[in-house]
Amino acid sequence: MIIALENEPPAQGQFEQLLASVEAHESDAELLYKTYCQSPYVIAAYDKGRLVGIGRVTTGTEAPNGMQITVLEDYRCHEIEANIRRLLSIHR
Repeated sequence: MIIALENEPPAQGQFEQLLASVEAHESDAELLYKTYCQSPYVIAAYDKGRLVGIGRVTTGTEAPNGMQITVLEDYRCHEIEANIRRLLSIHR
């Protein structure tokens, strides 16, 4: 498995699929997607073109550590979150 990291938001459809796979509650995926697109820095992680994780630098009090990161459960043991966190920390 080779994970590709890109520093731009994914397509909206990919983002919504990722959210549907990890969110237990209903959220406004379109509004959240717009929030990611307007974030100062975004990292998206792909496995063979499939979005498996995403993170962003937050502003203000959105998140206590200044970042919001989501990774599919099947990929959490592959250091994807740590790599996204490391890249985002440079831009916080």
